[in-house]
Amino acid sequence: MRLDVGPVAPASALAWMEWADEALEGLSARPVPGPCPSSSVFVDAASYLQRWMPCNGSLPRTLRWQADVDPDELEYLVHAFFKLDTQLSKEVAAGVPDAPEEGRTFYLVLVRAMLHALETQSGGRAAFVAQLRSSWPVAAEAH
Repeated sequence: MRLDVGPVAPASALAWMEWADEALEGLSARPVPGPCPSSSVFVDAASYLQRWMPCNGSLPRTLRWQADVDPDELEYLVHAFFKLDTQLSKEVAAGVPDAPEEGRTFYLVLVRAMLHALETQSGGRAAFVAQLRSSWPVAAEAH
C-alpha cells in the first residue's frame, strides 16, 4: 500500500523527529515502570525516524515522504505509535519534556497519513482505525 506523508514544513518535521529520536533513546536506555511497549517497538520506531530524517542536513522547501509499505507492517507501526504516544504522555506527566509545538503539525500529518492508508486498505483495517480514533486523542485530532 502507498503511504504518503505531507506536504509539511520541513522545520516542523525536523523539530518532531529530533525530539522523538531523543525520547526514544531515553525510553530504550532505561527500564520503564508498569506496562509499556517492548524495547523492539522503540527500535522499530527509531528505524523509521532514521529513514525520514534528511541524511545530508539539507531540507526541501516542503517535505513529502512517500513509500510502498506492507499493510501488516503499517498496522504494526500505527499500533507502535499508539503505544509510544501513551507511554510518552505518562512520561510528560512525570516531567519529561513534551514534543515541541513546532513539531505538532508534522506529527498530526504523519498520523493522518498512516491512518488514511490503513482505513482505505480494507474493511477490517478501517474498523481498527475507527477503534484507534475513539481511544487515541492524536488520531481523533488528526482526522
